[in-house]
Parts: sequence; structure tokens; C-alpha cells
Amino acid sequence: MQTSRAINKNIGGNDSEKYLSKLCERTFLSLWSYPNVYTDEGKKTAAGDGKELCDLLVVFENHVIIFSDKDISFKDSGDLKVDWGRWVKRAVIKSAVQLYGAESSLKERPGRLFLDAKCNVPFPIKVPECDEIIVHRIAVAKNASKKFQEHSGGSGSLIICPRIVGNQHFDTPFMIGQPIADKPYVHVFDDVTLDIILSELDTIADFIDYLSKKEEFIASGGLNSAAGEEELLAWYYINAKDGREPGFYIEQGVSALIVEGAYESLKSLPQFIRGKELNSKSYFWDACIENFAKHMLGGTILSEGAFSFDEMTRGLRIMASERRFSRRILSSAIIEKVTSIPHGQRGVRVLVSPSNIDNGYVWLVVPVPELCTSYDDYRKYRKDILYVYCTSAKLLFPDIKYIVGVATEPMGGNGGEDMVFIDSTQWSEDDYARARKDRDEFKALLPDNIKRTDGHDYQFPILPGD
Repeated sequence: MQTSRAINKNIGGNDSEKYLSKLCERTFLSLWSYPNVYTDEGKKTAAGDGKELCDLLVVFENHVIIFSDKDISFKDSGDLKVDWGRWVKRAVIKSAVQLYGAESSLKERPGRLFLDAKCNVPFPIKVPECDEIIVHRIAVAKNASKKFQEHSGGSGSLIICPRIVGNQHFDTPFMIGQPIADKPYVHVFDDVTLDIILSELDTIADFIDYLSKKEEFIASGGLNSAAGEEELLAWYYINAKDGREPGFYIEQGVSALIVEGAYESLKSLPQFIRGKELNSKSYFWDACIENFAKHMLGGTILSEGAFSFDEMTRGLRIMASERRFSRRILSSAIIEKVTSIPHGQRGVRVLVSPSNIDNGYVWLVVPVPELCTSYDDYRKYRKDILYVYCTSAKLLFPDIKYIVGVATEPMGGNGGEDMVFIDSTQWSEDDYARARKDRDEFKALLPDNIKRTDGHDYQFPILPGD
């Protein structure tokens, strides 16, 4: 058995960057969110420093999110137009230039990223190839919201107006469009909306879905203006009715003008409040991912053989790809099972992802058997039996391509989990035969012993009287 190498992340430079780092780690989880990433571009000597690529970088599957964080004070000279022009130039337009530069460097030199200024610690995640990468650019622009609130009332969030381009921003106080003409879209989050967006969309899958659909919506000409990012988010959610996913649905040739108050109205809806309450169980899923992540980053993961970071985190990436609503369903099913297992007995729950039928999960609770003379023996036995249950799950659900298995002790045990990841896309007949043999030998998920249940749930369930 080998231990993984510890990964030392930055925590952010100034207070604003540290705050952004904490928010992003909560949403994207610690394995995929990295503050202050560097490139060795311009590093001339071993003692020299590289160049900071961006304030925070998120890499997940083929999506890359680049953050630029500007904490620029909003001066009060008595001339609002001048003060705004100075602020927007430094906080938004300069950020956009830096984001495009970081994107170019990332695409041209993907293997030259580092976690430290001396460029000694390589960036642990493989950056997608140029023909696969999808880049999202986010400028965090602070200190204008308070001035806007004083000037006009309301929440203080900046107005989104896509028709404003480049230097036109200087003449339109508190309105944000496209910072630089003929360039890919840059999302601008201010003091008000940064927290709202990262808390309402607090999984990487939900966040990326919103960014992608927003970019497409704006590129199509579907948005006239929105009275703040939170109002646009409310419209995205309010459209999730009649079985549709959240999104920006609008007739072709029509553009939306989204007024202030949509987000406050959304928060007061009984079904929205109910959905938030039901989501409380879903953070069990996040905690499981973060428990493994803690050991990955700390270098305390035990593995059989030398594997790359990407290889060791494949199962966790599958888990992290679940949306908040899916995590709620999965967590509820696991918690229900774990809390109902009789003392001293083994229990298992097999689940198919509610959002991606290619993915399946096995949650196994294994008491310490008498044959194990040490805790290490028990862990080895538990992982071996977990593997059998995972291959048996493939036989039970043949359409599943990827299986993630987690094994734990019963409630009240010493803690610690094991994980197994199986990619069955290249299984041969020998693999199937071995799986059947193991299933029969260990009596794992025998078809006659299986109780199947199907169900239907809603992200924001509506009850009579709502």
C-alpha cells in the first residue's frame, strides 16, 4: 500500500481573495478549487517567481472557471460619472483583460501551472485539451454596490445590460454589459450577488449549468436587461416548472426585461422554502466527498500502486457531478438505509444517479467480522467485499457504466471509509464471468434477494394550498 502525496494549496492573498477562496471551496469543494495559481512564464532563475495566472481557478471535467477578484475602492469626488468610470475601468475592464490573458496562457501552456510562486508544486489536475475545454470567466468586482444602493435604493446589485460594450460602460453608471468587444462573455459578480450565486448554486454542476445557460441566453439576444444577477437567477429558477429543468426559456425574437423583486418573490414561495428545507440532508453527500478530499490533500490516502491525482479522484468526480437536488435524493436513501440496519448486520443500498443513468452508487455498511484480527485486516476485507458488491451492481443494472462504492462501519464505529471506482465501459466477457462468480460466492446482490424501489421527486415540491 502507498500513501498519496500531500497537496499544499494557497488560501488567497488579501482578505478579499481569502473570502472568495472560502466561498468557492464550499461550492466547488476543496479538490477542484485552487486560489492563486501560477505559471512559470517569465521565471528566469530557480530562485525567481513565476507569474500569477489568476486569483482562483476551478477545473472540473472539461470545464474551467477563471476568477479575477478586484477589491477597488469607489471614490466619491462629487461627480458620479467620473467616479464610476474610474472604478469600472479598474474593477471590470482590467479584470476582463486579465481573464482573457489567463485563458490564453492556460490553453497554450496547460502543463505549466503551479500552486506556488516558485513553481515547485505542479497543479494537480489535468487541464482539458484545447478542443475539449470550456472556459467560463468571472470578474468579482467589489465596492460599487453600496454606492448604487445609496444612489438609487434597492439591493445595490449591478444591472446586467448586454448591449453595453467596452468604453460605453463609462457613460452608464451601475450597468454592466460586455467589458471588451468581440470577446467571449465575462460574468461580473458584485458585493451583493457573489454570495447569493455561490450559495444558491452550491454544487459545481448547478453552478456550471447556470453559467452555460446564461452565456447561451445572452449570446442569443434573449436578454434585454436584468436588474441584478440575483434577479436573473430567480428567472432561471422560476422557469423550472411543468417538469422542465431550470433555464432561460423565451420565444425566439423576444428579449426579456427582468425587473427588481424577482429574487425576493422567489425566496417567499412556499415550494422554494420547502425545497431548501429538504436540501438539508443533501449535505451528507458533500461531507462524504470532503472527507475523502481531506485525505487526498493531506497525503493520507492509501492506494494499491502509483496512481495520478486524476486517477485517484475519478470516483469523487462522479459524486461531485451530482446536482443539489440529486444529492438530496441520494443522501436521503443512504441515510434511511444506514439508520435501519439491525445491529451487527451488513447492509447495502444500490442507487442509480437521478441525473445521469450512466452512474451508479453502492453504499455498504460492514460490521467487523470475528475473522479479522486487526483493524487493518478489517479494512482490507471491507474493501474486497465492496469491490464484489460493485461488480455485482453492474450485473444488477447492466446499463450503468461507472460505479462508485463507499464502505463504512456501522453507526457508532471508529469511522473511516473506503472507496472503489469501477469503469465498466471496456468490460470483457471474462469480467462479467468473474463478477457472476464473485456474486454467487459471496451472495452479494443476488437477484432473488433484491427489493427494487422507484420514485419521483421534485426540486421544489408544490403542495395543495400553495
